[in-house]
Amino acid sequence: MDIIDYLQENSGWIRDMFTIFFTATGTLLAILTYRRARATILQPKRTEVIKKQTELLTSFLTLVSKHHNSIDTGLDYSSIFNYNVDLVLRDYGLIEIEKDSERYFELNNDIAGWIQFLENDFKEYVFIKGSLLDYDRLIFEKDDRDRQKFYASKALKGHIVVHRIFFTKKHEEFYKALRDFWNNPFLPTEIQKVSEEIGVDIFINLHQDLRTILKLLVEKYFDAILNEDSPNKLILLPEYRHQELYRVYEKERKQHRVSYDILKAKIRKHLEIDSKW
Repeated sequence: MDIIDYLQENSGWIRDMFTIFFTATGTLLAILTYRRARATILQPKRTEVIKKQTELLTSFLTLVSKHHNSIDTGLDYSSIFNYNVDLVLRDYGLIEIEKDSERYFELNNDIAGWIQFLENDFKEYVFIKGSLLDYDRLIFEKDDRDRQKFYASKALKGHIVVHRIFFTKKHEEFYKALRDFWNNPFLPTEIQKVSEEIGVDIFINLHQDLRTILKLLVEKYFDAILNEDSPNKLILLPEYRHQELYRVYEKERKQHRVSYDILKAKIRKHLEIDSKW
């Protein structure tokens, strides 16, 4: 049987095979063409998203680099602690800060506002913007300091509450930038998650840990001035309060260095900085 006879006898199934082949090829080409067209249409949008993400992440790293590559430095924990140590003692009538003193000028110039806690609950609070002078006019000097006298009388009965935490202009500016960063809709999910964890740590540092150590400070201060044999006499020294207690706070509070290192690693991975192009 020659080739012609073979083709004539099997022409039906050969035709079917070619029909299937061409149909499959056409379908595959149609799918590939659609996918390419879809990618081409969406590419400008994807490019714009990548561009915005790159700008966002780069701006964040630049922001932190201005504070010695430290979120802790940017949040100004040292000044916040330093100022609140004096102001909580002043609230309880334990020390005086004269308005014409250099210390008052420093506090008034650097304080941006305070966190006012409600119902003695660290979860219920409001942010109040204003200088120390604004605070004095609103609260401290009102009714001839009756509020402070009330605080002191309660403290003598063992009931001590830190009603507010003052924050600095530096802290306010840096924290706002952080908050805008982790709330940005263009932020990748895995990076946003780490950023929000840093936000939770900031909350704990100021609303819990700092309030706890300030409460302890007031307790020990009252003990030092009321009891001759008190072991807490060192608390009466400004140097001790501002240096030794700060070391305690630094040890107790949550540090942000590890979280920032994780954040940088995720940013580098997302931007494919270390990839071979």
